[in-house]
Amino acid sequence: MTPCGSCLPILSLIRRRSIPRCSACPGVEFRRWTDCAPDTDYDLLVTWAFPPDMAKLPASTRAVLCLGAGTDQLPSDPRLPDDMPVVRLRDPAQAQQILDYAMHAAFARQQDDFSVRRSQRARRWQRAVSEIRDRGALSVAVLGLGMIGGHVASGLAGAGFRVSGWSRTPRERVGVTAFHGEGGLVPAVTGADLLVNLLPSNQHTRGILDGRLFGLLAPGAYVVNLGRGDHLDETALRQALDSGHVAGAWLDVFLQEPLPADHWAWAHESVRITPHCGGLPTPEGTAAAIAEAIKALDDPRNPLVSGKPLLDSQNS
Repeated sequence: MTPCGSCLPILSLIRRRSIPRCSACPGVEFRRWTDCAPDTDYDLLVTWAFPPDMAKLPASTRAVLCLGAGTDQLPSDPRLPDDMPVVRLRDPAQAQQILDYAMHAAFARQQDDFSVRRSQRARRWQRAVSEIRDRGALSVAVLGLGMIGGHVASGLAGAGFRVSGWSRTPRERVGVTAFHGEGGLVPAVTGADLLVNLLPSNQHTRGILDGRLFGLLAPGAYVVNLGRGDHLDETALRQALDSGHVAGAWLDVFLQEPLPADHWAWAHESVRITPHCGGLPTPEGTAAAIAEAIKALDDPRNPLVSGKPLLDSQNS
C-alpha cells in the first residue's frame, strides 16, 4: 500500500484555505469539492462538516478527516455510515492559538480589563490597583483536558496561574490539579477567577455552563467559552453578568452562528465577542496532520473503531 493509501485521490473540502503540497504528504492528490463531479471517488474526506449539496459518501471512502477542535458535528449527520472512522486532525498550531486566546483572557482578568474599559468610556481616571493581583493568586478552571484543553491548562499553569482542570474521565496534565467525573466538577470550579470551557458537545456537556456553575465561581470571575455554543445557558450568563457576580465573558462560539445583529451580547459592556476564530487550522499543520492520519490508517495494528476518532478522543 502506498503512503496515500490507494490510487484514489483525497478530496479536500477546504474552501478558503489551501493545503500545501509538501514533503509531509508525498504522492497525495488533493481536490476541492467544487472542482469534482458528484460521482467522484476518493480515498479520504477532509472537512469540518458535510456541505448541504453532498448526497452521500462514495463506497471508496476509507475515513473522514475532521478539521477543527471537535468532531461532534459529524456523527449526527445521516450521511456518515455507522462504521466510518472519523479522525480529528492534530494541528499543534491550532492548539497554540487557543492557548493564546485563553492566555489573553487570563491576563485581562488579572488586569480587571472590563472595569478599566468602563472607566475609559466614562473618561474617569480611576485606579483599581486592588483588583490587579499576582498571577499565582488567580485561580483558573479549565473544563476539558483533551489534546487542546490539556495544552491550554498546562500552558496557563506554566505562565504562573493556579490551574485546576476537569474532564469526564481521569486525565493528568503537567502543573494542573485534575478532577474528573460528576463528583469532580464542583471542586474544580469553586472559587475560580477564570473559567475556560474547552469541552466537546455531547449529552453529558450540553448546558453545563449554567447558573449553578456560575454561582460557584469567585465574585468578579470571567467566563471564556471556546467549546460549543450549546454548552452555554445564555440567559443564565446574562443574569450573572447583570448581577456583577460574573464580571466579564469572552465568547467565541454561540448556539446560533452567525450571531444575529439583535442579540443582547453585542451591546453588553462586559462581553467580548469573537466570530468562532479562537483556533483555526493552518495549511502546514493540516498537511502534517493528514500525513499522520494516513500513516495511522495504513498501520495494520491500528483497529478501526466505529464512531471514534483514531488519533484523539474528544470525550473529555
